[in-house]
Amino acid sequence: MSNKIYISVTPFFPTSDSFRGPYIYDQVKAIQKTGKFDVIVFKPTTLNDKRESYEYEGIKVHLFPTIQMPSFFFNGFTNDFNSRMFLKCVRKLGLDINRIAVVHGHTSSFAAYGIALKKLNPTIQTLVQHHDRDPFTIRNGHLAKMKLNLYYRAKTNIKLFNQVDCHVSISRVVEDNLLSFPHPGTYESYSSYLEILEKVKSLPSISPKRSLVLYNGVDLTKFYPIKQLRDSTIFKIGCIGNFYHLKGQITLIKAVELLILKGCRQLRVSFIGTGPLLLDCQTYVMEHGLSSYIQFEKEVHHRQLLTYYNSLDLFVLPTFYEGFGCVFTEAYACGVPFMLCEHQGASEYVSDEDKEKWLFPKEDYKRLSFLIEQYMKYRYKQKLKYPYDINILLSDFLEQLDLYEKHL
Repeated sequence: MSNKIYISVTPFFPTSDSFRGPYIYDQVKAIQKTGKFDVIVFKPTTLNDKRESYEYEGIKVHLFPTIQMPSFFFNGFTNDFNSRMFLKCVRKLGLDINRIAVVHGHTSSFAAYGIALKKLNPTIQTLVQHHDRDPFTIRNGHLAKMKLNLYYRAKTNIKLFNQVDCHVSISRVVEDNLLSFPHPGTYESYSSYLEILEKVKSLPSISPKRSLVLYNGVDLTKFYPIKQLRDSTIFKIGCIGNFYHLKGQITLIKAVELLILKGCRQLRVSFIGTGPLLLDCQTYVMEHGLSSYIQFEKEVHHRQLLTYYNSLDLFVLPTFYEGFGCVFTEAYACGVPFMLCEHQGASEYVSDEDKEKWLFPKEDYKRLSFLIEQYMKYRYKQKLKYPYDINILLSDFLEQLDLYEKHL
């Protein structure tokens, strides 16, 4: 008897030219590895893209044409058309609708695809996965603050979210923002998001049928310790993230500056990433005489990160608006502890008794400097609360879906 089908519909999936979305690739591989499902990946593309599919490292990705609103203006307006294009692609592949067990959409509007298929087969479980702390995706775009546009986008997603069978959040803080909407989650402090919420506070909350947390796991065949790559004479700190205000790289730069002023000369920091604030950070480093200690590197392919992580003694990303950065647990899988702001997705992994060693308040470079200095002296072991092996996380997640299915 053929396996049931698990459909993943995602805007994020690597190609030969772009490695954006490796965590979705790893998720798909982990689902396949359980042997419970045949996994089929669909990815939207533009109307003028003549390709029908492509293959990436053993996974075939089926493309279907869509219309996306410019700058997310009235995002969701084309959901019906896009869903029809998706169903057309499904039919063209000759898939047996009755074999489809799960449709897993990534990001808010992708809930529409599962809902469209469920109308043809009511036994399908529809999932929508939220990858950042704006689960309604209403903060993006040049006209995001325009009230009519904002209301349309929010209300469209509220309608979708009340129909899907299960919401999947990549951390508790993401889930908190989802369930608290239109009010901020308990620990939300990002002014850009708070300003948007203030404009939609009269809208209703969602009434989800079910909500689960699925942390971003790590493929341990890709990330593992290689001790001989570390230089014991230099303490190396790494940071990966594009240079936006919310990523907080300047907090790490100022923290390191304090250490250097204290005489910590055997210290080096490397940043990987691009973005609008890169030049500002480079200018600060140059003007404060830190160029001998801090370097900036261009974006590297995901496959090259194994070597990078294993050259480090510590990984730090001072982001204060993070759903769950895979970089934290990837570094940990390579034997490198991490530090980050409190109340972020990955901070949920830090054991309660150790939080004061690894977590610091938003933009508090003095506290971060102190924590780095303490770790340089004592090199204590970091303890995590949850599994980070993606195969374990996905296996447990699918078991939860099975339990739910039995009670429908």
